Amino acid sequence: MKRFTTLLPATLIVLGLAATAGTANAFEVKGAINGEQAFIDLGASIDFAAEGRWGDRGGAAEHEFNFHYDKVGGGQAVPVEYRAYNWGNGQGTDWTISLANGIMTYLIGGQTLTYDASSYDFNDAFIRTTARDAGNSIVVDNLMYNGTAIGDTSSFACTTSGGCDYWNSSQYLWLADLGDEFTLSGTTTMSWATTSTLRSKLAFQVKFGDGPEESESVPEPALSLLSLGAIGLSLKKLRRRSA
Repeated sequence: MKRFTTLLPATLIVLGLAATAGTANAFEVKGAINGEQAFIDLGASIDFAAEGRWGDRGGAAEHEFNFHYDKVGGGQAVPVEYRAYNWGNGQGTDWTISLANGIMTYLIGGQTLTYDASSYDFNDAFIRTTARDAGNSIVVDNLMYNGTAIGDTSSFACTTSGGCDYWNSSQYLWLADLGDEFTLSGTTTMSWATTSTLRSKLAFQVKFGDGPEESESVPEPALSLLSLGAIGLSLKKLRRRSA
């Protein structure tokens, strides 16, 4: 009986590892990524994005908010209709993105877009802000994930007199290990000193996809086999000592 007791803790440890292997990943904020080159170097893969941009501020529905994805060979496709929205200068606008039963719902200013995301298997989100004209800025804050405040923000302000180039006018906030169903909300504040060439030069996107760590994670079946092997070895030793 004593011999069995000495082996029991090790067996329970292995069982504990097996039980928690599937729940080890939990939502976390991975931090900020500054600039487009740094984001490319990260090696993330993006499936699609929910966007909010200055556009023409609602006059012709120039996708002031939309869903879109990158097409093979370049360019973007917008799978559902655009929505017009008149962003206010320096005014915070609340938005909500929720996923349930594979359907993503995007809400801004009382208007809603829905998108069937059931064919995607994404785990992460990257909140991108960009401001490319001099004196313009954008902030995404008051972020919450499933009702819990995140605290971090994504923001960029262009302080260069001649404007900021594409590669150095953005910031990403990386959110990892999203659940199969979730609600992500925040507040976007666009501020501008000039309206000459805004359109997508003052915008934010929530890009959904996978960070580079997804391909490097240990598959859960491997952990399960390891657990079974360790338990079998413990039982084998017990039989030998009892003989």
